[in-house]
Amino acid sequence: MQTILTSILSQIKNLSPVLFKKTHLSSFFSAQARTLADAELSTLFDDLFTFNAYLGRIEGYPSFEKIPFWEYSVCLEWSESHMMFGTAFDLTLKNAKRFLGSIKKYFDYLASMGKLADSMELDTAIKTICGGKKLKLIKDIPYTGTETYTEIFKGGIGIRFDMADYWLLILQATLFDQDWTKLLEAAFGVSGARVKKVKSLQERMTQAGFENLNDIAYNDVTVSDADHAKTWFYGSSLKRVGKNS
Repeated sequence: MQTILTSILSQIKNLSPVLFKKTHLSSFFSAQARTLADAELSTLFDDLFTFNAYLGRIEGYPSFEKIPFWEYSVCLEWSESHMMFGTAFDLTLKNAKRFLGSIKKYFDYLASMGKLADSMELDTAIKTICGGKKLKLIKDIPYTGTETYTEIFKGGIGIRFDMADYWLLILQATLFDQDWTKLLEAAFGVSGARVKKVKSLQERMTQAGFENLNDIAYNDVTVSDADHAKTWFYGSSLKRVGKNS
């Protein structure tokens, strides 16, 4: 009869890890299986599997230590709309404590093995997000526009959309009546870089079989999102911006 641990170890073998190492994961779960009940072990794996899936859609972090505290907040929001584990990833304080606690448990294990220098950013995230009586997601996020918003796979090929693409789609929907021509004309009035970005977005939207913002956004657009999109598009300095996704 297959045990929960055997099933988890089998899944780890087929996992495509991002920053995680299969050997570390296997030894970690083997150690945890000595003290955790099957249900707890399964939940722990679901949490780390989800974190790995999220890491697969973002770029630029060479190690766990370099993941900034605000990224964990975005991860929680992304997980709610992408991971179908019942209510496990609903945005509640209880779920956030469990999810971030699972990552913390793994980081502590790595630290005990001398494989992780520190977990300061995660600790900051836990204190900021889960330190009160209510869930407090982080809204002031230093996006530049180059970060990955999402990636769609068509025929085995990944089609990447960054934050600037998301902002352009917001503008197309809110200012330009879903009209690509109007958006492109506005871009000509701003800069060649904006024109190039709009054309590139059009090509990738067609490739993905998408038409507008509704096809790609996985959360409602906030007033703040729309304001930041205008700031980026029209060339004002972009400092700290937030996204509810």
